[in-house]
Amino acid sequence: MFRIIKRTLILLGLCPHPLDKVRRENPDCKISNSTSLTNTQFGKWVTIFNHATLIDSIIDDYSYIGSKSFIDNTRLGKFCSIAPDVRVGLAGHPTKDVISTYPAFYSSDNSGCAKKIRDDSILHEKTPKTIIGHDVWIGANAIIPGGIEIGTGAIVAAGAVVVKDVAPYSIVGGNPATLIRYRFSEKDIERLLRSEWWNWQIEFIEEHVNYFLNINNLDNLIAKKNKISS
Repeated sequence: MFRIIKRTLILLGLCPHPLDKVRRENPDCKISNSTSLTNTQFGKWVTIFNHATLIDSIIDDYSYIGSKSFIDNTRLGKFCSIAPDVRVGLAGHPTKDVISTYPAFYSSDNSGCAKKIRDDSILHEKTPKTIIGHDVWIGANAIIPGGIEIGTGAIVAAGAVVVKDVAPYSIVGGNPATLIRYRFSEKDIERLLRSEWWNWQIEFIEEHVNYFLNINNLDNLIAKKNKISS
């Protein structure tokens, strides 16, 4: 009953929303009222859609998180596109040597185990950090366990289950996810990574936005940026 009353007061503007402070600190960002946040930092112009959950993560500039996605202990780069219902940073269970994978056998503190079996923790349960580079697109319903690194420019197909690191500018899909192809030639990938275009000033990117529509424009784009920088 208390939750219903509080929700009604928030909707009427008579009670502050839990995300008001986050919005004041990040005025350029669009964060849905139904977002669940725990110890998460935002860059500029980030968008978080309905019912997304973010825990112990960093979301860098211009990236968005789709509705109902779950992101835990993850560093997400700039210009990333995360579709709905994506799961990133999922915790694992021990699979080698142990007789049972049930957490209560190796941990005294697991919210999923109502009955405590031991008084100490043998294995560390903290999900290892997941690193996602810049300009990464992750399709709907993809699953990425904790500790995986997704390289800059990579694409993870919808429904993929990623079980190992993904190379920059590669496209992976399936269960388990395997390489489908690379987006560009090895030479172009090297030039893209060296350019670090995601760190360029947004004013320059806006002015030359049409150059980004074809990889054949890359040399001219880099030349224009170098001319301005020199």
